[in-house]
Amino acid sequence: MNALRTSMLGLGLMLVGVGMARADGYGKWANDENKQVYACEYSYATKDGCASKQTVVIFYGDKDRSGWAYFYNTKQVPWTRCAVPGNAKYDPKQMYWQKLNAKGDGYEDYSMKGYCPAPKDGKSPIPDLPLPPK
Repeated sequence: MNALRTSMLGLGLMLVGVGMARADGYGKWANDENKQVYACEYSYATKDGCASKQTVVIFYGDKDRSGWAYFYNTKQVPWTRCAVPGNAKYDPKQMYWQKLNAKGDGYEDYSMKGYCPAPKDGKSPIPDLPLPPK
């Protein structure tokens, strides 16, 4: 897990130079071909009226993690994931989410079908997930 956090920190630093390209809160996707990942920033309003960012990563080169977009909090710890193309649960009309389980060693479905999570400090649920370029 520490190696993953270190890797994510490097991706976060890589994203510092990527400007906001979308009004819905996502930056441009950056492709790291060596690590075989796409990453972008998700910006959102917090409950206290401030702004915060998280890192979203798709591990397209990792068969165990491909098919999901992972959301990492400001401590670079994953907390939720959303199905993307290539995942049997992907539906372009309805996002499919899973949360990190209580043990922190796997993921489980949210109890309510069609549920969209919000970051712990977020004011609103995550509204959408733009896909990286092909």
